[in-house]
Amino acid sequence: MSATTTRVDLGNPTTPPTLSVPSEAAVDNKAREESCVQCASPYATYVSIDYMQRLWLLRSVSRTLLAPLDRIKFVMQTQKELIRHGTLAREFYSTWECVRYLSVVEGKRSFWRGNLIQVVAILPIALAQLFIAAPIEGLIFESFPMHSALSCTVASYASMLGGALALCLISYPLDFARFRLAVDIKTCRESPYAFKHSLAFFSQPVLSEFTPYLYRGLTLYVSGSFVYKAVYNVLINLVLPYMPPDRDASWWPILVQTATSITVAGVATLCLHPIDLVRHRLMIAVTSDRLRYPSAMSCVRRIAQKEGLRGFYRGGTITLVRFMAAMGLVFAKLPL
Repeated sequence: MSATTTRVDLGNPTTPPTLSVPSEAAVDNKAREESCVQCASPYATYVSIDYMQRLWLLRSVSRTLLAPLDRIKFVMQTQKELIRHGTLAREFYSTWECVRYLSVVEGKRSFWRGNLIQVVAILPIALAQLFIAAPIEGLIFESFPMHSALSCTVASYASMLGGALALCLISYPLDFARFRLAVDIKTCRESPYAFKHSLAFFSQPVLSEFTPYLYRGLTLYVSGSFVYKAVYNVLINLVLPYMPPDRDASWWPILVQTATSITVAGVATLCLHPIDLVRHRLMIAVTSDRLRYPSAMSCVRRIAQKEGLRGFYRGGTITLVRFMAAMGLVFAKLPL
């Protein structure tokens, strides 16, 4: 049985590249416009239903495998905030202590708490990326005047930012619910969870009365992505001149390059960790009128005053462990 295929047309067909080098006299406005279209032209995407099903299945497997590490990381990052809200009675001084507490008090199945909505959300987020984010990217890109390479670059970055924000309108509340279920901890074996499921979280009076609270920390989420990419690109450009060149029948240059890339990505992940930590603490405090932070800077000041520099890197060890596990899944060709 043949697979059903849907076409998403995002603009005009890609202009085929030309191999001739124009002279200086031939470089006019028309040539610059064609060059700009060439550097980031609109495209057409063909979406196979079989491909979407396979993508959903593989991502479900990979995220389910990483779900226990995610929950431990979330709890270690936000344990001070959980103590402040009365959800947690004491501080965990090590990751292993947190693992033992969750295993004894809540049971081994609790490590996958919040994973169901994460798995269910994979398909709608992927569809939103294809049918909402991608067309908006094309629309923003085409709205810019293409007079030079600079305007083409600005249009590319603006379209990517617009598409990412459009996608976050759907993905961020789902990620919010997944996170809040993961950090919903029992104080003892007999005590109930604050949220039995994701619908109980979304029906909370504070969130139902003021929907923008569901996007608390979105600015940090977007800025954190830029910080990660900036740190990664800077470090890669610094170490690139020292990388051994590729040689025929030699495996060690590829090994060095791969290890260096993983190391740089790990450093960039650690640089992102404080931003991620502040964002998660804001997401916890938003549901309490008394303990809600007026701004991200007030949360940063509180962490700096109460916990010092070490407070911004709580959960850093499990973050690196999670990063290495994710790299292993990538090498196993499982999409994240």
